[in-house]
Amino acid sequence: MKLKNIFSMMAGTMMALASCSPDDYGFGAAQYSADDLKAPDAYTVTVDGNRVYLNSKISGCTPLWVTPNGRSQDEEITLELPFAGEYEVTFGAETRAGAVFGEPYKFTIAQNDFTMLDNPLWFYLADKNYLKGSQFPDEQTLIEGISKKWYPGDKDYGLGFAGPVMYMAPYNPTNKEGGYTAEEEANLVCKPVPFGRANWAPNWDPGFQSWLIPEDDPYLDSYMEFSMDATNGCVAKMYRGESGSKGSSTGKNLVGKFNLGLIDKEHPTISFSDCYAMHNIGFDETCSNYTQDIIIAELTPYYLCLVTKRTNSEGTWYLVWNFVSEEVRNTNGACIPAEEAALLKTSKPVLPEYENLLTDLFSVENNGITYVGNGITYTVSEDVPYDIMNWNGAPAANKWETVLNGEYKYNWSPAPGDNTWDNELVLSKASDGTIAYAYGDTEGKVTLNGNTITFSEGITFLTTSNDLCKVAIEGKTFTILEMNATEGMTLGIPNGNDANGNVTSYMVVNLNTKPIGGGQTGPLVVALTDDYYEHSWVENGCLRLGFHHYGDGGTGIFKDAASVKLKKNQTIKVTFSLKSGLTWTKTPKCALIDNNIKTTWEQGCFDLEDAATVNTSGETTVTLTNNTGATQKFTPTCLDLSIQLDGYLDGYVSGDTPDVFEKISCVIE
Repeated sequence: MKLKNIFSMMAGTMMALASCSPDDYGFGAAQYSADDLKAPDAYTVTVDGNRVYLNSKISGCTPLWVTPNGRSQDEEITLELPFAGEYEVTFGAETRAGAVFGEPYKFTIAQNDFTMLDNPLWFYLADKNYLKGSQFPDEQTLIEGISKKWYPGDKDYGLGFAGPVMYMAPYNPTNKEGGYTAEEEANLVCKPVPFGRANWAPNWDPGFQSWLIPEDDPYLDSYMEFSMDATNGCVAKMYRGESGSKGSSTGKNLVGKFNLGLIDKEHPTISFSDCYAMHNIGFDETCSNYTQDIIIAELTPYYLCLVTKRTNSEGTWYLVWNFVSEEVRNTNGACIPAEEAALLKTSKPVLPEYENLLTDLFSVENNGITYVGNGITYTVSEDVPYDIMNWNGAPAANKWETVLNGEYKYNWSPAPGDNTWDNELVLSKASDGTIAYAYGDTEGKVTLNGNTITFSEGITFLTTSNDLCKVAIEGKTFTILEMNATEGMTLGIPNGNDANGNVTSYMVVNLNTKPIGGGQTGPLVVALTDDYYEHSWVENGCLRLGFHHYGDGGTGIFKDAASVKLKKNQTIKVTFSLKSGLTWTKTPKCALIDNNIKTTWEQGCFDLEDAATVNTSGETTVTLTNNTGATQKFTPTCLDLSIQLDGYLDGYVSGDTPDVFEKISCVIE
């Protein structure tokens, strides 16, 4: 049996994720010995509660990290360690002479922070006693430890698969029937595998094949055991059956670490160190990556589905690896509740309806008053120019949900190009009742029909790409997903279908109504409170002042942190002066530090170009420029001012927080 298209076709722009090889390393001219690779000269380790920030300071070589959360080659890393205890990080470099590592750097996490385990996926994965609706394990249980085993799918348990591996089209995770048209193949848009069986479907379930994985394959004896405890953290123990047959196999045992990536809740991942996402030995060379950012397509107390991307000569495709919990295997599936046994029942997508679309289209709000005119101008949003909207058909939701929200940091979400904001959409009513439009050099007529808008000559609102993905929002007919006079409108093109052909995902462009009389000019003055001392503290030998610190419940001197947006290429400028009567033995430096743009903390932040020398007897201005290519907000993370303190301020007593600020102002320009 051969799967149509599996072994022959794959048109598109998405490249295979390459594995790390010597050709990938930036060897440069630098050479390092083990003695060179010590903190803080070669790297820094900054402990902030249960978050640890690692920053490489080497050049000319690829950094090599061994951390409690796994291995990495990134310049900067943020670790989240929920459990108190003693930890260590080993830092190395890949040189022309090979990999060189320094001695381990030991550090202490003083307290448990189990709030980092607030997503139930942690416990679906690693707690055999945790079921849907359960209370999170209490603190003592987490300290002592939890664990759970997962086995390859070796039969049909009624969970929607028949064997251990399935196939999924990488550009069509919802398995659109009928394949692609020639036009669709020429304009493929990357579609990440969404979480939850309501949102993806295999295009081939081979069951058991003699040439693939037969029903007596030794691989079916394999297992992955995930555990968490306060002594060892997140541990993955594995056995892989590699020879013999099911029930009497021999193979390989591994012990390593795992870490869940849950920042993007729509696309969770898992990474491994010193072990791997379980797969049979015959597929070792089929995928180049079985360790880093492995897609979790489904995870319930009974079913775990991991997805890897095929990168061999057969062409790009997704391999879907099915696992069942130990309890499912032991009870032959009898433990699975009826509501879990079949695919999730979801509702049919419902598109918005507009009773007065023509009026809405020409409405604009100013100072709380809505005006309806004969002409209006729309501009592409600077905050979130494009997004993906998916239909959440779960019974408790039944709504369209956005995915990116301005975070263009994934392989499948390239940052908008510089030309995104070049054109404005100008609409005007003619005396004969028709609607004319102009967009750049394109002109024509507009037709409204229900919840769609059609441009006679077609429009390209946005194109952007990276090495792996192309996004193009263009065409003649667009679905209007959102419309109001305050926020403008959101137009979409189909981006995915369910098994019945219903569109369940749209790639959208967000258009804002241009304000009457134009927008603000000049710097934006940011409102601040004056309780500087209340939001100051000492960290890493430096005085910190928090403009905003972590989350909706965070605090700082921003009066309205949620309204502070730093758009692409904008600069936030802080000017401050210090109180008189202080004696500085050396002139300190200062810097604005954050999680979004620089992610470089003390003391490395003072070596960067935007660090400033403090005028201890006058005003000091320090800046932070948004060079990420997307609008940044600070409420989810933090923005601090840091000033060198220990060894600089005369009379400073370790552990105290000196009261030094006289006045502060902040503008965005």
